[in-house]
Amino acid sequence: MPIRPNLRHFYGRVWRTVTRPRILARAGKKCEQCGVPNHIEVTRVGGWWLEWIVNWKHGAKFHWRDERGAVRRAADAPELPARQVRIVLTVAHLNHTSGDDRDENLKALCQWCHLNYDLAHHHETRAARKDAARPLLTPNQPTKEANL
Repeated sequence: MPIRPNLRHFYGRVWRTVTRPRILARAGKKCEQCGVPNHIEVTRVGGWWLEWIVNWKHGAKFHWRDERGAVRRAADAPELPARQVRIVLTVAHLNHTSGDDRDENLKALCQWCHLNYDLAHHHETRAARKDAARPLLTPNQPTKEANL
């Protein structure tokens, strides 16, 4: 999701070279919610993802992981269409305040987990922006009955 122009100053050189790499390193370059590694392609079904494990001894095996990263049975997977997704980790502000870059307020999340974490906040801010763009009636506006 693009950064709004009025918030871009929070995401400058220090964010790109110090803050974001520090949080990704702390997370081990994996989503801190579901555990999906950064920069790989996975099959996603809702918040679930398919993890392939390949080694010389056992060959290739796979298992499903749910929204929390727990191994699950394929039969329990949600009935949604599967899609191939390239994972790109983002850094979420847990209190939704850009510029509050304390480590305890930042969390490395994949796109799916970040959007789900921010879902209620996105609804609130979108509604507020839409309401601000609408003409509002003032409470002291005369009604038809008052003119009779």
